[in-house]
Amino acid sequence: MATTGMIAARRFSPRSRRRLQVVFARAFEALSEAYRLQAVEFVRRLSTRMPPDDAFERYFREVGVPATMEPGVRARALIALAPLLGDAADAEGETDPRFSSWSALRPDQMFDALRRRAHSTDETNLACRLAACVSDEALAATHVGMAYETAQVLVADATPDEAIMHYVRSFSLPAVDAQIIFQRTMALWAERQVSDGQLLPSVAEAAVEAPSAAVERTTTPGLGLRVM
Repeated sequence: MATTGMIAARRFSPRSRRRLQVVFARAFEALSEAYRLQAVEFVRRLSTRMPPDDAFERYFREVGVPATMEPGVRARALIALAPLLGDAADAEGETDPRFSSWSALRPDQMFDALRRRAHSTDETNLACRLAACVSDEALAATHVGMAYETAQVLVADATPDEAIMHYVRSFSLPAVDAQIIFQRTMALWAERQVSDGQLLPSVAEAAVEAPSAAVERTTTPGLGLRVM
């Protein structure tokens, strides 16, 4: 991972610093909204497997919502889920007919119930992991978009990899998430620069004249920074 000094030593222009503050403020709001939307979607995905209030708390355990965002995300998601939580509370008083007789205490019935419960727990845990993965992908896409915008803002002050690293470090992303965001944003930057005809025109020409030499150059790592 790049050291702090490598980024801190870079002097951004006053105009870039002001624009960067706006980008980071927009990123904070976009991420908060993404966490809220994913919390609501997480609960709805699991509505047939666990009570909504349990799924709501499970979301905050499965998906690492930053501490600075958690109160706002929790409050806004709770407001959006209020009708669903209210319906679940109304249904709590209903008695399950399967347990309305003494037959449920028979040993064979108890063992069957335990097996069903274990199977259901495994399926529920898998459903939670799948729902969390969906949330992670949506949040990663939000990070990539804002990291790309950060690189655009700092294009006159830093290379794309340095600008993306500055974003990653500013939002204190975990190492694995940081690597994913870094690579995806760099790939997005390269793709859009190529589509604009601004990136590596000489390499394309060289590939026609000397394909082997071009392959050798393109397979050599060219980035000055890596997250991991």
